[in-house]
Amino acid sequence: MLEHGALFFLVLPDREDSRAVLRHPGLRGHDIRVVEHASGLPWIVGRWDDGDLRLARRGPDSLAVVGRVSANDTELLAALASWDRRTGADEPSRRWAGDFHVVSSVGGEASLRGTAYGTRRVFHTDHAGLTVASDRAAALARLTGAPIDRSALATRLISPSPYPLAERPLWNGVHSVRPGYRLVLPGAGGARSVRWHRPPEPGVGLRDGARQVREALDRAVALRTDGDGLVSSDLSGGLDSTSVAFVAARQLDPSRFLVSTGSDNPGNCDDLNWARDAVAHLPGVEHDVFAGAEQPLFYEGWQDLRVPFDVPSEAMVNPDRVFASARRMARRGSRLHFKGIGGDQLFQSPPAHYHALLTRQPLLSLQRIRGYRALFSWRWRELLPALADRRSFATAMSRLDLANPRSVEFGTVLLDWSYPARVPSWLTAESRDLLAEELASTSGAAPLAPTRGRHLELEAIDCFTRELAPWRDIGRRDGIEFALPYFDDHVIDAALAVRPRDRATPFAYKPLLAEAMRGVLPAEITRRRTKATGDAAVGAGLRRGREALAALWEDSVLGDLGLADPGELRRLCLSPSAKGAAEGLIDAVAAELWARSAVPAAAAPDLERSASA
Repeated sequence: MLEHGALFFLVLPDREDSRAVLRHPGLRGHDIRVVEHASGLPWIVGRWDDGDLRLARRGPDSLAVVGRVSANDTELLAALASWDRRTGADEPSRRWAGDFHVVSSVGGEASLRGTAYGTRRVFHTDHAGLTVASDRAAALARLTGAPIDRSALATRLISPSPYPLAERPLWNGVHSVRPGYRLVLPGAGGARSVRWHRPPEPGVGLRDGARQVREALDRAVALRTDGDGLVSSDLSGGLDSTSVAFVAARQLDPSRFLVSTGSDNPGNCDDLNWARDAVAHLPGVEHDVFAGAEQPLFYEGWQDLRVPFDVPSEAMVNPDRVFASARRMARRGSRLHFKGIGGDQLFQSPPAHYHALLTRQPLLSLQRIRGYRALFSWRWRELLPALADRRSFATAMSRLDLANPRSVEFGTVLLDWSYPARVPSWLTAESRDLLAEELASTSGAAPLAPTRGRHLELEAIDCFTRELAPWRDIGRRDGIEFALPYFDDHVIDAALAVRPRDRATPFAYKPLLAEAMRGVLPAEITRRRTKATGDAAVGAGLRRGREALAALWEDSVLGDLGLADPGELRRLCLSPSAKGAAEGLIDAVAAELWARSAVPAAAAPDLERSASA
């Protein structure tokens, strides 16, 4: 991370021994920048692009924001002037739109916070007795030479990994700060975390909530469309990306806006037909369509990745497909590309909400539960015990059995505190033992919320935002700036503030987003209930890339760590079928690529050699 040209920054406390950090070989490059405390000691050290960091100073105090933020210089100074030295509270920054870190040096204390829901995160480690914070776990691991934490990595090999198993960073000695908390670094040493944000209570009705979502989304998009140059957006034909594209189109001259749609099947593709119908309502906006052979398959492009990543991510396994539209738009001159990612997490609320509502709103809950039963073919003999199950989070976690996981089918009732984890056959016995130990260590953990539905939706947001750092790294390599406006804090807050009964229903598709887009989207788009899948492209990609993927396991880091059976993974790759996806092959490849980037360069197997073997 320090040596590979990736963006990162470190935050150092205001103390004399912080100077020693600058002697690290990875921090001596010509592109490394240093911002000092008022004392002249190093405060923020790292690599960032021009305009990424904004700074305000007032006497001995300083405030910086890193990322895209709505605040102007006057507002930064006002926030610094109103900083509460006793609590570290910075109320003004909570009102700013965007996606950014806040870094302070006030009263001899440094602090760092990310976003409320984890799109920008905070990590820290001990380096020669000094607590160093960063926006990137990989940067701290490179700084200290931290080894891979085998137990933490094992938790990433099952999917989904139930909270809080996936909370810990993947290196020994590197620690994470929960989203919504600020890390404080006193000059006297040590560190403490202070909560600055809590998700809203869900009490807003549909109409008011939709208005608030619309206003927050308008503001999030406007922050990115402000300025000169071309802007582009995915427009898949689905509700999420189409909504973002239409909001952006209302703010831009058509000559400055491009939309892009990819399709595996140009002849008969539901998504493509919906996308074309939508674009017909955007006169003057150019529509880029790439289909068939132009659309990359899964498992394409992974051999080219070299940057150390914070976590494994599907974006590492399928970069050519994930970034196809954005790369095409960048070649056309787009300075920023919108994606509709986040819509599922915010607007497709889980049926588990009605597990808690059943005791307070029984008639409504029974009506909705019957609807879900019809929609998902739930069986009464499984549904009734699930509704009667009143176990606490701690009890439910203590009874999870990863050695004998539940199988998940279309008709599986999902009303528990967690979704059943897929435990693949290629996990070693040692890996399974580590998972059992990790699960036992969570016995005192509290849920993310008091009810199952709210816990699950917060966990879904957390799981996805945790993987956004690799997206930024790969995007920067390709000259792409992504915009994911659904994941701005204010948009998430607006969505989560709406009553579950108005967000979770079997009788409508994403009703909150559809209501928010009333008058923005064509009415027929908001009524769409279908959604295409990429299952065929997964199988085709595995068949095309099976030799390179099989060679990946000949010198596997996961195998060397004792976590995965390389022979079993090689067999899966050489016998491509739907079973490969069911056995978590994408998770395995992502973890292997991550592990290769995480070990020292001299010890890491060469990806090009693996791909050409």
